[in-house]
Amino acid sequence: REMERYLLDGSTLLAAMAAPFRLRAETHAVLEDRSNLILVSAATFLDAYALEAEDRAAFSSLRGKLQSAATQMGFTAVDTTPAQVDRAATLAAALPWPRRILRAQADMLPATLLTVE
Repeated sequence: REMERYLLDGSTLLAAMAAPFRLRAETHAVLEDRSNLILVSAATFLDAYALEAEDRAAFSSLRGKLQSAATQMGFTAVDTTPAQVDRAATLAAALPWPRRILRAQADMLPATLLTVE
């Protein structure tokens, strides 16, 4: 079987760590299957506000924490440098809310997007 690629948003990573009962059974099964490549993105937290200099500073700290948590769980953190996020944001402009940056990242990777919803 070929390795499946999934993009996990930051909120779902937090749920997987702190409250796995919040995850749908299908999502939980994907995360438990070690033959899947689970990519984690902190970009979910960017959907709520504009990409301005002061927001990037707070995002940088949060990104580091999420990347560390992803690694501890055996997942792979996605590059969320300003250049990568700007590229995703440009592609996302044509997508509907919510989670449009995440949707753009999933298309760029490519990977199936997983969220708490």
